[in-house]
Amino acid sequence: MNALWERPDFRRAAGDAWRPGGVALTGRALDRCAASGWLPPGGLVLDLGSGAGATLRLLAERGYRAVGLDKHADAAVLTGDNQTDSCALVCADLAQPPLAAACVDCALCECVLSLLADPLAALKATYAALRPGGVLVVSDLMLRQGYAIAPADSGLGGVGSSCLAGARAQADWRGLIEAAGFTLVHFEDNSRALVELAARMVWYGEDSAGHGKNCACGGSAPGKAWRAFGYGLWIARKETL
Repeated sequence: MNALWERPDFRRAAGDAWRPGGVALTGRALDRCAASGWLPPGGLVLDLGSGAGATLRLLAERGYRAVGLDKHADAAVLTGDNQTDSCALVCADLAQPPLAAACVDCALCECVLSLLADPLAALKATYAALRPGGVLVVSDLMLRQGYAIAPADSGLGGVGSSCLAGARAQADWRGLIEAAGFTLVHFEDNSRALVELAARMVWYGEDSAGHGKNCACGGSAPGKAWRAFGYGLWIARKETL
C-alpha cells in the first residue's frame, strides 16, 4: 500500500501541506516565535521534510530565507510560479543534514518525526544546526492519555508507513525533544485540526477507497482506534551559551 501522502484522495483533502492544520498552523507558530523575539526578520529557517514545498513558499512570502530538507526532494516544487531566490531544497537524510553548526535561526519539523525510525537522531542534528537561542517548532501525531496502541495490533503498519504508526504520548514527545538538548517553551493541543482533515478525507472518498477506518495521517486502524490520536504543537529553544 502506498504511503498516505501519495494517494490522490489525501492530496485533494490536504492540499500542498500534507498535515493537519496546514500552513495556517505553521503561520501561527511563526508568529509566536517572531513575537517572542526568537525568530528575527529575514532569518534562516530549516524545513525538515519539505514534501510539496508549501512551507517553503510560506516562508518566502513572509520574507524568510529557507532551506528544505527531504530524502525525496523534488526540485520541481520550487520551479515556475513557485520559484524563489530565498529558498533552496536539498535531498538529505534528516539525521545527517549537510549544514554547518549553529547556522540556522529556526527549524520546522511538521508531521515528520513520527515517520522516522530514529527521530532523536534527527532532533540532535537539528539542535547542532541551530544557533544558540534558536527555536524548534514540532507538530505531530500524539497518543491521547490512556491509549497505547501498538502498530502491529492496530493495522497501522510499521514506522514510516504512516504518521500514526510513530505517534507518541504528549509526555514522550516532550521527553524526546528535551533529550536532544532543547528546552520546551510552549505546547498546544491542535487535535481539532486532525479531526477536520479526517472529515475532509471522508468527504473526498478516502474512507470508501477500501482502506478501512482511516485516520488523517495514514494507516487503517480498525473500529474506533482513531480516537486514540490527537495532534500537538511543541516549541522549544536551544539555550544561549
